[in-house]
Amino acid sequence: MSVKKTTYNYMKWFSADEMHERSKRWLSELSFIRDEQGFLDNLIKSFAIKPSQQEEFGRINDFKNAIAENRRRLNPIFKQVQKHMNQLGIMLDGVNQLEMEKGYKKTHEKLYQKMNIYLLDYRTVKERGFSKLLSILKKEKQKVGLSNPDYKVKTIK
Repeated sequence: MSVKKTTYNYMKWFSADEMHERSKRWLSELSFIRDEQGFLDNLIKSFAIKPSQQEEFGRINDFKNAIAENRRRLNPIFKQVQKHMNQLGIMLDGVNQLEMEKGYKKTHEKLYQKMNIYLLDYRTVKERGFSKLLSILKKEKQKVGLSNPDYKVKTIK
């Protein structure tokens, strides 16, 4: 006896206003990520993080490369979302263009999936990178405290 496996697809039909609001949110998130990537690049290049060992330098370089790869992925998605927003008129023009409207909704669904994947990937890169930077900073702080002759432990009375 074979068991029939059923797959369910959840499909919600968004109104034009809902799709427009979602697209604006996407552009806002992508713009923020673009700015944040610039900040992270500057942080890595700054003197705030000074790796003392080759292994630490490699870990920082991995984070820097992951940010650069993520930036390369960001630009095409950003342009797609902008184009998608510019084509919203198809939904609002009052003319029944069923095929074009269906295509717009399909594009919106694909962008929704692409944005979710991108945002998850970016958050993972950022989380891993911050944990690497934090471990390096902790090691450096311990070394400074131990090798600094002016560093004294004070007792509390």
